[in-house]
Amino acid sequence: MVSQAFSSLHFRSISTDFGRKYASSYVARISADKMALNMTLDVVRDLTVDLWLKVNITQREARNRYKNIFAYDMNLCRLMGKSKGINVFTNWLHNIYRYTNMPRSCPIQAGQYYWQDLRPDKDSIPAFILTGHFRIAALFYMRDWGNAMLTNTSMLVDIKMK
Repeated sequence: MVSQAFSSLHFRSISTDFGRKYASSYVARISADKMALNMTLDVVRDLTVDLWLKVNITQREARNRYKNIFAYDMNLCRLMGKSKGINVFTNWLHNIYRYTNMPRSCPIQAGQYYWQDLRPDKDSIPAFILTGHFRIAALFYMRDWGNAMLTNTSMLVDIKMK
């Protein structure tokens, strides 16, 4: 199979939730052109333990049926600050750093964080992804605090490969 190059990603919908013990607000909006996200997160207390990320990407096969493409549970604090190693996670993180005021290391201090005009770059979408409709779920949580949720985000996107 020949790998394809990333062409475009359009956000169709996004839903969010957050742990009220750790944040007072978490808002995400899709840009008018549907190609970017704008998000803000108000963290109300220092997160003194490692932040973890569970990400699940599924592709729609039929009207209400999705197949699992990718699922991973990672320690985000260990990934932050790493510049070596070329993989999808470091590519995602380096892309996100261009659009945010998030710290580059842990612990995460209380404060307001934003992601402005967040959009994927050509290296953000792995070549094995095919054109289609996808659901992306991202849960940020603190494993050492009983898996307490910081944020939970679910979005539907359309990806077009060249």
